[in-house]
Amino acid sequence: MVPGILLATLLSLTVVIAVKRNPDYAPAIKEVPTREERRSAMIGVLPVLSLAAFVILSIYTGAATPTEASGVGAAGAIVIAWAMGRMKLQVMMQSLDRTVRTTAMFMLLLVGGLFSSFLLARLGIPQAMSDLLTSLPLPTWGIMVVINLILLILGMFMDPGSIIVIVIPIFIKTIINLGYDPVWFGIIVTIQSEIAAITPPVGFNLFILKNITPGADMRIISKGAVIFVVPMLLCIAILTAFPQIVTFLPSMILSVK
Repeated sequence: MVPGILLATLLSLTVVIAVKRNPDYAPAIKEVPTREERRSAMIGVLPVLSLAAFVILSIYTGAATPTEASGVGAAGAIVIAWAMGRMKLQVMMQSLDRTVRTTAMFMLLLVGGLFSSFLLARLGIPQAMSDLLTSLPLPTWGIMVVINLILLILGMFMDPGSIIVIVIPIFIKTIINLGYDPVWFGIIVTIQSEIAAITPPVGFNLFILKNITPGADMRIISKGAVIFVVPMLLCIAILTAFPQIVTFLPSMILSVK
């Protein structure tokens, strides 16, 4: 939660600074919405907010694991769509078709990643990489800079899922040998995965933005997205300098239990 709040703050400040420097990024609203329009807009987002709250509560109450919560969210979305009269057969078939395609893609990715991890482990590459990095004549933070640079470069050419299933087995031993918490490293890899999603040439989110904004130039989309790489890297730097930002809250929870 704390790293998430920190990153959200840095991203928000980035937007504020960008708009201050170029007000055309967020032109002023010429027509002030009426109270009725605001109320209607608020009512329109209530289903989304209620679904998000329902999923989060299912996790924190122990009713569902994070993995099972995805199924809870899907079921909740179906119920909401049905209650709003928008769940038609054609929509359902399109949703199922996209779900099957996406699931098949990630399953193949997972199988390939697990196979790669097994092969790397059998060849002793993680151990060799760990020995190489820990033997570098660099301080601990310097080694972390090298690891983050590797993750940053890989993120330009690999999707986040591949990075997680292939890179984690290679670097996790190094992280432990350096004295860092694996949970902390998980947060770092998560942020690096988000950077990978918006950095060309293989940025999944860039292609998603291109699909939902017909006619938009990919170069403009990439230019606008790359701005947010800076606060993410700054967040990684802060978490590297002060790793207790990540670990203190989980430690408190474990001590209470």
